[in-house]
Amino acid sequence: MRSLYTLLLLGATSFFSQLQAQVTITGKVTDEKKEALIGVNIQVKNTTLGGVTDLEGNYSLEVPDAQAVLVFTYTGFQTQEISVKGRTSIDVIMGEATLMINEVVVVGYGTQRKSDLTGSVGSIKSSELQKVAASNVTQALQGKIAGVNVSSASGRPGEGPVIRIRGTGTLNNANPIYVVDGLILDNIDFLNSSDIESMEVLKDASAAAIYGTRGSNGVVLITTKKGIRGQKAQFNFSAYNGIQQVGKRLDLATGSEYASLVNEFYRNAGGAVPYPNPESFGAGTDWQDIIFRDASIQNYNLSIRGGSEAMTYSISGDAFLQNGIIRSSYFNRYSLRVNNEYNLIKGVKLGHNLAFVSSANNREPGGIVFNAYAADPTVVAINEAGKYGSTSTNSNVSNPAAQLEYNSYNRGYGQQLNGNAYLEIYPIKNLTARSSFGFNSINNRGKGYEPQFEVDDKQRNPQSRINAEFSRYNDWQWENTLNYSREIGVHRFSVLAGYTMQARSGERIGGSRQRLIGDTEEFFYLDAGDVETATNYNIGNNPERYQSVLFRANYNLKERYLFTATFRRDGSSKFGSERRYGNFPAFAVAWRVIEEPFMKGQKILDNLKLRASWGRLGNDKFPSDAAIPTVTNNLSAVFGGTESLNFGASLISLANPFLQWEETNSTDIGAELGFLDNRLTLEVEYYQRNTNKILVPVPIPDYVGSASNPFVNAADVRNSGFDFTLNYRNSVGKLNYRFGALASTLKNEVLSLGTGNEALFAFATRTIVGQSIGSFYGYKVVGVYQSAEEIAQNPAREAVAPGDLRFEDTNGDGIVDSQDRTWLGSPIPKLIYGFNFGFDVYGFDFSVDFNGVSGNKIYNSKRAARGFGIPNYEASFLERWTGPGTSNFEPRITNGGYNYQVSERFLEDGSFFRLRSAVLGYNLPKTLLERIKVNSLRVYVSGNNIFTQTKYSGFTPEISSENVLQVGIDGGVYPLSRTWLAGINISF
Repeated sequence: MRSLYTLLLLGATSFFSQLQAQVTITGKVTDEKKEALIGVNIQVKNTTLGGVTDLEGNYSLEVPDAQAVLVFTYTGFQTQEISVKGRTSIDVIMGEATLMINEVVVVGYGTQRKSDLTGSVGSIKSSELQKVAASNVTQALQGKIAGVNVSSASGRPGEGPVIRIRGTGTLNNANPIYVVDGLILDNIDFLNSSDIESMEVLKDASAAAIYGTRGSNGVVLITTKKGIRGQKAQFNFSAYNGIQQVGKRLDLATGSEYASLVNEFYRNAGGAVPYPNPESFGAGTDWQDIIFRDASIQNYNLSIRGGSEAMTYSISGDAFLQNGIIRSSYFNRYSLRVNNEYNLIKGVKLGHNLAFVSSANNREPGGIVFNAYAADPTVVAINEAGKYGSTSTNSNVSNPAAQLEYNSYNRGYGQQLNGNAYLEIYPIKNLTARSSFGFNSINNRGKGYEPQFEVDDKQRNPQSRINAEFSRYNDWQWENTLNYSREIGVHRFSVLAGYTMQARSGERIGGSRQRLIGDTEEFFYLDAGDVETATNYNIGNNPERYQSVLFRANYNLKERYLFTATFRRDGSSKFGSERRYGNFPAFAVAWRVIEEPFMKGQKILDNLKLRASWGRLGNDKFPSDAAIPTVTNNLSAVFGGTESLNFGASLISLANPFLQWEETNSTDIGAELGFLDNRLTLEVEYYQRNTNKILVPVPIPDYVGSASNPFVNAADVRNSGFDFTLNYRNSVGKLNYRFGALASTLKNEVLSLGTGNEALFAFATRTIVGQSIGSFYGYKVVGVYQSAEEIAQNPAREAVAPGDLRFEDTNGDGIVDSQDRTWLGSPIPKLIYGFNFGFDVYGFDFSVDFNGVSGNKIYNSKRAARGFGIPNYEASFLERWTGPGTSNFEPRITNGGYNYQVSERFLEDGSFFRLRSAVLGYNLPKTLLERIKVNSLRVYVSGNNIFTQTKYSGFTPEISSENVLQVGIDGGVYPLSRTWLAGINISF
């Protein structure tokens, strides 16, 4: 009993001692102009205690003792650590962070101060992401981070861009991976920019090696917004509404011009002209007017964020509604996100980041852009009798207006639920144990319907038909890490160790039927069709399994010498039984020269850091069945005594038990400099990425009996170049202004294709050692033959006539044939750049962003597509050759054949310079906001893709593709839109 009393007495004494030790600190936080800062985060160092400033910049905070240290953080301002030292009132003046050397950036499995980074990491904050109105947040990266090339493969609503980080390092899938709050994903179509706090791009091996087999193409880290401990509930509402217009229309031949050119074609061929009076057609039908429209775009976001000592919370809902600039196309997305964190007991936290997304879209009729480009302008879209005109008389081109009527039901629906739940335990000082379980579940369904119709004998569907598909994809990920950090005198270090597991699976099921019993939406189901016309399929993806261990150590000596070592060992079910596991190490060093004693007296530099890194990364983005044999049962043959049809199976691809991941060895050397009190900063980097063991199909003898060539690790590719980033910011009185510029050079070169592979061919491209991936390959054009005498005096192909293109005899053998085809250029830009400018004064803010590329070519395939019939012409054909001396670049009117082979004629400069965005906003003054009980209110107008300067004649110079061998080929891409917006942001 006496022992019990003693324990109670000690406990009570300890409790009252703690109460007496607690101190209440009050104060006010302002900027250098003495203006109150709202929402400054105040944290008691090494604890979970904290709070935020109110509308007047005031705060009140209880600290455990009079010797505590307060940490003040606010976006755009320098972080300050202030010791209490027995005080009860502390006012703080925060200076703007001209150089964010103390800015915290997200790295794989943790965070680091920017000044401590030894690898190459680019970062972009939420405010920059929201300048661009787009369904996919990665479009906001365009022109924002050196070494990152973002290009739109299509302007279709809901379509994501193609991203290449420091070049294309594989002949397979070259896309980066995305890590959202720790969850590894292949795309982030479900995210909206309002939910994102920051995006970081890991560009070199030192930064990305922690992701091992998935890091070779680069890593994009996304951190979503969280609640702030001690902050009262804060509501945020943002909305914008705008109009989209087609960015550029093509200059095509009018009705009378087309008729004249067709007549000339028939005369050249020795036939009778079909149009006796071409002038009677006048302007004719503008098919671009038929398919294009001004389209709306809207976004609405509502969130509530805050926190107490027990928990933090962030709940947001978003609606994104986009109609396409091509009639009938649209994309709508609705999302809900809940990011909460709970303090269960002292030293134990539980949290989750959950997102649910539902989307719906409708795609435009297939090929409608090319058909609007090529359709006969002498034909009316629809005549007075209500019948669609036939555009296939002169060429195999469908009437776009009829397509919009009959081929516009192409619906897609998706539901996605993903996120993670995590537990963090702090068993001892400086040690964090974390276990996180993440998941990603996607369910999609699509449906297409086409009624019975007939425009002409080529554009018709004799029986109504429907097709439907359902697909599911599931992914789970379990990660367990230990992180220990400590500071001992001049030594500061941290160690991370972890074990992870991941599994993926999916399948698709679908079918089609014809002769539906009705033509309204309630009948758009497979059961409504004739069972005798049924087709079906069920395709499963091979399950993928991953198992990994990871390690990283960071060491900082005297804030001058920085060292990082990273190691990851990955195992994957995608690879051969002899090569299941791979090791991926990386090392980096940095020297903060500015901290050396010998730099203290100089007045030129305010920051100087040198860094270097090397590491090995992997790429596993190829089919999961590449290492295993494949058998098909969809075969039949007639044999046997009765000569009957027999069904059977056969091997169509061989196994390769030695197949393994592609490996990239990356070297990075960089320097970071600061001038003018760090108002001017410069980063310069040189990088070299050598990717080895790239998977390519290698030819094998036919007698082996395999229908396809097996994949082997054989090819090598190198990417190298420089990254430059320059930023300047300053203040003059009430005016704050800033300027930024970046540039990246890139050289892409194939070093090897493996034994037996002389080249990889694709349409208009050839990939060979010594050239870049997917280089254009064809004939060089030296002019147009002006006469028969010129043909006789120069190398020429058979059946060439005056007015035809003159191809160069590149091998000098006196004849022009297929051996004279050569390299015509690369679709990969040699230079990528961007710059921005902005200012704010008296509540107004203004910013503009520009971006561009240079040194790449585009093959204008739609101009060359004249093999069948006589589709419409671009207006440039009016400058054709009609006799000696009339033209030396545009040949005579022919259709297909010699003048339409792959040549420089259809190759154009893909360089462009674009005004990407411009934003003008106004923040209502605080005196007014206080009256209406609102924290902040901003209204703005903005524009995206406002102006593009380019020599390319197509809809857009951004012609990209997921297929690395087919980049830069324009067969009629969905055009990009120019967008004008008005919006509002309210916080209360």
